[in-house]
Amino acid sequence: MSPLVHPASLFRFRFPVKRLAKLAAFDDRQADACRLPDLAGVVGVPDVASLAVGWHPDGLVVRAEMRGVGTGRWCHATKPEDSDGLQLWLATRPTAESHRAGRFCRRLAILPSGGGRQATEPLVVAAAIPRATLIPGGEGEAMRLPAVLPAEVATVSSRGWPDGWRVDAVLKAAAFPGWDPDEQATLGFFAAVVNRRLGQIPLFAPPEYPWDSDPTTWSFLELAD
Repeated sequence: MSPLVHPASLFRFRFPVKRLAKLAAFDDRQADACRLPDLAGVVGVPDVASLAVGWHPDGLVVRAEMRGVGTGRWCHATKPEDSDGLQLWLATRPTAESHRAGRFCRRLAILPSGGGRQATEPLVVAAAIPRATLIPGGEGEAMRLPAVLPAEVATVSSRGWPDGWRVDAVLKAAAFPGWDPDEQATLGFFAAVVNRRLGQIPLFAPPEYPWDSDPTTWSFLELAD
């Protein structure tokens, strides 16, 4: 019998994030130390992903791994929301009231392939947040479209396995409108992984929640020293 109240609805998670000595891709030791809790059993999704996040005054470092999903991947730079990979949502000025993303919210798709002339290189692209009220650089109807992400603000590498993939991304502060850890050390945060067979797999909230568009369903990152 299904519970009347989903267990994950009782919590809004806060994750302390370790400060890094430099803004550079993780080595394995750092990734293990910065790994976020595995909440698949709480939110009721397949336990196929792990995520590590670290911070530096100049930006964020991220590693995501998928296991048990096979070698096939579908990644397309012009369709980031549907591509296999990691989806990140970040709010540099989180509020508890607004159910719509604003100008301090950013969604990024970190894809293990889909870039380069042969579409085999990893890439990071901005993705649309449904129902967003304002996206930096937008005007009128264009506000609902993702702002273009300059190539120099993100670097990414990837690795494949027989049953999955890994991405390592370094995201500079310029990727996140309003980034200022000295003024705001608590960030709104959400993550999901995408697999063409399993669909979108949220890491910190039930699948039926509107986490793709509603910042009040997101968790928090606490940028700790």
